[in-house]
Formats: sequence, C-alpha cells, structure tokens
Amino acid sequence: MTAPETVTPAQAPTLAPARLSGTPHSKRWLVFGTGFGIAIGTKNLDAVIVRSRPFGPTLAGSATIQDFRTRPAAEWGAELTRFLAAAGESRLAATVLLPREEVIVRTLQFTGVADKDIPAAIELQVETLHPYGDEEVAWAWERVGRDCVFVGLIRKALLDSYETLFSEAGIGLAAVSFSSAVIHAAMRIWSAAPASILCFSTDERGRTEIYGESEARPVYSAEFSIAPERALSVARAELRLPPDYPARPLEDIWRWAGERPAPLPFAAALAGSAPLVAKVANLLPRERRASSARRQYLLPAILATLLVAGALAAFVIVPALEQRKYLAELNAEIHKLEPPAARAQLLEKRVGADRVRIGSLDDLRRRTQADLDVLNELTRLLAAPTWTSSIEIYPDNVVISGETDHALPLLKLLDSSPLFQDSTFALSATRNGGAQTETFRIKTMRRNRVGRTLP
Repeated sequence: MTAPETVTPAQAPTLAPARLSGTPHSKRWLVFGTGFGIAIGTKNLDAVIVRSRPFGPTLAGSATIQDFRTRPAAEWGAELTRFLAAAGESRLAATVLLPREEVIVRTLQFTGVADKDIPAAIELQVETLHPYGDEEVAWAWERVGRDCVFVGLIRKALLDSYETLFSEAGIGLAAVSFSSAVIHAAMRIWSAAPASILCFSTDERGRTEIYGESEARPVYSAEFSIAPERALSVARAELRLPPDYPARPLEDIWRWAGERPAPLPFAAALAGSAPLVAKVANLLPRERRASSARRQYLLPAILATLLVAGALAAFVIVPALEQRKYLAELNAEIHKLEPPAARAQLLEKRVGADRVRIGSLDDLRRRTQADLDVLNELTRLLAAPTWTSSIEIYPDNVVISGETDHALPLLKLLDSSPLFQDSTFALSATRNGGAQTETFRIKTMRRNRVGRTLP
C-alpha cells in the first residue's frame, strides 16, 4: 500500500486568483472558509484542502488515494482522515466530484422564470433529459444566466452507492456535484465572470474534458475520447468561437507558486470553501448533507457583526432619520402616479407578448418545409435493416437514435447527403448481445444552418 502524497500546512504555497480586480469589494469579505474537495477517478481519489480568505486562497494540502475501488473503504478512509488531521481540518465535510461520464449535463432555457419556480419546471421535463427510461434519477441545477440554467443528472442507485461507500470510509459529504458546476462556481468567487473562456483537462485514461463559456452558450461541458485538438475544434464550434480561439489547461485558470494540485478537486475545494459566494449544484438531498464545524470562527464573526452594526449606526441610521420626512412626501407623490404607470406597463407587456407569438408563428411556417425535407432525406438514407426510435430536429442539427447492424458507416452515409455534415456519435454505440445489432445515437449538423438558434 502506498501512502498518499501530502502537502502539509507548513509547505503550503499561497495561491492568487488570476482575475481579482473585477470582483465587487463587498463580495470578497464573504469569502471565509475551508474546503475539502475529492475527485473520483477510474482508479484513484484526488483530494485537496483549500483555505479561502477575502484576498485569495491558500493550498493547505493535497493527496492521492491509490486504487480505492479495490481496497476496503475503511482502509483508504483512514488515509483521508490522517490527511485531514495533518492539515488541522479533521472536521471538514467533503465536496465530492463524480466522474464526468457518469453525469449527464443539460442546458435549459427558462425565460422569465423565478428561481423558486425552476425546480418545478425541470421536474416537468426531467424524463426527457436522460436515457435511463423508468430508472429513478437524482438531479441538481444551477443558474448560469438570466434565462439559462444547467442541470446535472445521475442514476439514483449510483449516487446512493457512492454515498454508502464514503459513509463506510468515515468521510462526511457536504456536497456531491459534477465538474462543470464547481468550475463555474469557483471561477466567480474572486473574479468577474469572463465573457468567453475555453479550457480542458486530461484524466488518467487519456480522455479530454472540456469546459467553456461564450456569449452563444453560457456553459459548455463535454468529455471526449478523441484527440484533444479535434475535441477543442468541436468545442469551439459549439461555443461559436473563432477557430483560432486559444484554449488553456484548466489548472492555468488559477495561478499559484509551488507544485500544482489536480485541477478538478482543487475547483471542488474552492467552491466548498466559500458557501456564501459560490452556489454549487448539489446532487445530495439536503437532509443527508454533512456540515463542517467551524467554532473557531465564532468570535471573529461576532466582532465583525458588531463592527458592521456600528458602521450602520454612524453612516446609515442617522442620515435615514433626517430624510424620513422627505421620503414620506416623495412616496405620496409616487402613489399618485402608480395607476397610470401600471396600465402602461400592462399594455407594453401585451404588445411584447403578441410580437413574440407572431414571430414564432412566422418562424414555424418557414421551418416546416425544411424539416419535412430532413425527414424525407433520413427515410432515404436510413433504409433497412437500420431503424430509428427517435429523431430530434433542431434548427442547426438533428439527433437520431435507433439500431442497425453496424453504426459506424452511418456517419459517412449521413455526411454524403447535401443536407448533413459533421456527423458524430452523441453517445458511444453499444452492441445488443442477443439481437446482434448496435444501438446508436448520432448528432449531425444541418448544412448551411450551423450557428442558427431556436427562436
């Protein structure tokens, strides 16, 4: 058995965020805590401890647990417990990162939907977001724009098995999340949101995971088994970025002195260290989440509260009392103007809604013939013994699911059509043992339509 490689607090280098100037000053003072991030790999567990403060984080320790899947949970759990104790953080609960291939990430548009109504809106369509049929799934969401959220889904049985495994190891779980959620949250703790970004990381099997943001897509997350250059080319196309847009390793998003820890558990630790600032999609039910005891911060918190109260009394309450009479008169005048203003707003909303409906009807009328041409072409190309179980037609691409004797030639067959190009497998083709057929799910781009968006 190999002991985990650990960076002790005395050896810990200081980290500095790459873009600190864009963050509101008041937001930084809410960053105060310690995070314990664990990334689940194919064979190993990578663990990182980070202490976050208003002006940056500090790496408290990093470790790798070898071959955890073939060893008793109590054995590698004891290694993690010793790692926490060496960093002086024995009470920390972990933010665990699931393997990317075990989580389905979808981006959804909810125009004008409040945060409190989003869970109900997702629940109405959750069965269409995963391929697991009637199998129960767990899901969590995070807002990534004014009208956009992304949702992570995992089979509930798999989530329960991980929760049981860490319970047997004696490690409390504060959160179970996925890579795009923690990267999105960690990048915004100290820095303003980037206009666009493209980064990647490579796991122990050589698979490339890509994370990106752009004006066209608030969040893009995917894992590829193809060459990194080809994967980045696909990502740039999805993000509507120029072909020469630079991509950088995920660990370069944050810079620090000394040896670099694994980027994914580091991002998970960052997100877990600042719960008041970083909002992370958490797949773990609220009643089963562990918490970290931070009693040592009670006295500083009380003193900070007293200081804020004194500042409020000196600079807010006294001027407010002097302006109270003036505000009362101003509010009286505002109330007189509220009825006509409300009527004008109502009319404006009705006009806007009618314009949207008219535009939608015009777009549907134009798209009908083009979509029928797509169906006719697919009927011609996908002849027996190929058959489809579903065809999803979008403005710039088509997603086809079905079965055939050999799925690979379908890519070239689709690309030979004047209507399609850049066909790829959305999911790896799997062979059905009894029927000797392959189940496929192919995404093909519609020619001369790349870059268009759904109205």
